Amino acid sequence: MNTAARPGDAERGAILVHVAIGMVVMIGFLTFVVDYGVMWVGRNQAQNAADAGALAGAVAMAFDPNGWTDRSATGPARTAAWQMAVSNTVIGEAPNVVMATDVYFTGTPADMCPADVNGNTPCIRVDVYRNQARGNALPSIFGRAFGITAHGVRATATARVAVADSTNCMKPWAIPDKWIDNHDVTNPVETNPPQWTEDDTFDLYSGNNGPPLANPDVYIPPSPSGPGSGFTVAADLGTRVVLKAGSPSSSLSPGVFHPIRLPRYDGGSQGGDDYRENIASCTGLPVSIGDTLESENGNMIGPTRQGVNDLIAQDPNAQWDPATNSVINSCATATPSCGTSPRVVPIPVFDTATYYTTHRQGLPTFVVVNILGFFVDRMQGNDVVGYITEAPGNVRAATAPIDPSASFLAQIQLIR
Repeated sequence: MNTAARPGDAERGAILVHVAIGMVVMIGFLTFVVDYGVMWVGRNQAQNAADAGALAGAVAMAFDPNGWTDRSATGPARTAAWQMAVSNTVIGEAPNVVMATDVYFTGTPADMCPADVNGNTPCIRVDVYRNQARGNALPSIFGRAFGITAHGVRATATARVAVADSTNCMKPWAIPDKWIDNHDVTNPVETNPPQWTEDDTFDLYSGNNGPPLANPDVYIPPSPSGPGSGFTVAADLGTRVVLKAGSPSSSLSPGVFHPIRLPRYDGGSQGGDDYRENIASCTGLPVSIGDTLESENGNMIGPTRQGVNDLIAQDPNAQWDPATNSVINSCATATPSCGTSPRVVPIPVFDTATYYTTHRQGLPTFVVVNILGFFVDRMQGNDVVGYITEAPGNVRAATAPIDPSASFLAQIQLIR
């Protein structure tokens, strides 16, 4: 029997070694491509979930009646943030978010999230997890061959409620800011502190040309350090207001509005047609706190009624709910593209003392010191009936011109 070695016997089985090495390399490559690809997709999805949760929490802080003050573990802001975060899946599974500890209000960064006078910060943070520590790690498909059994991802996002000082949808109704009513001629029994009511008038002098009053009414405009004597969210959210058309000869009293000219994106600014259109639609150009507005000449009762009817027709089923101080049955609820109800509009509040002084001289000046959200409910004769509310706005100034407690407009910003 010939036992001599044949050519190639020394290489027999070498191909198996090459295949084995190739398989290890291939599995390693697949681990990098597939497993780490899944991890990075999961990381992006986790970030989306955190972003969505933070934004939802900030929206609730800004526009839920109790969102700013209720900072409890089950308050509206935390609840909205948690619900939105867990509704965004990470590789087919909801991330782990503990509402009591992973959703919280933060003062970091300090320059973007300063505390107000009550210690509340305008920022909310959401942390989301899909990792080993939370028991919901991402699966490893090919990495198990190298002892990698799972991957973990986490993400964080912070959103803030910025004080808005501008809007490009201003309505042409300027109303006086609130004042301290020391001199109440309609109610001689004074309260302590004095109460501002709809039947008041702003009085600094006795009669039209009389001497200064010994105890005149006092107006303090809002500022970055406080609300002054003006409107505040805590005191005035949900207040029913009847807007009554006025003129420079009218007494300066609550709810008496002055028709004003607003610049429009199409170049118009004055006259009944532009005035009516400014009620029914947006002007397209910004009006900000600190701006000075001009009075519209003439009787605007007809254009007011026409513009309001056109505005209401855009969201005819919307109603004000006094129990929650919010709008219900709006197109914003049924159709996401509707956004905020078009019947929630911004209206300018003017400096009461400045107007009082200038209109006595025949040159009325409307200096915007605040902007209110206003739900247009209906026409009542020649008057516009509505409710004070909060509304979206824009930020133009580098720093907020008024204290957050006096701000009815807000802009939601994702800051990290």
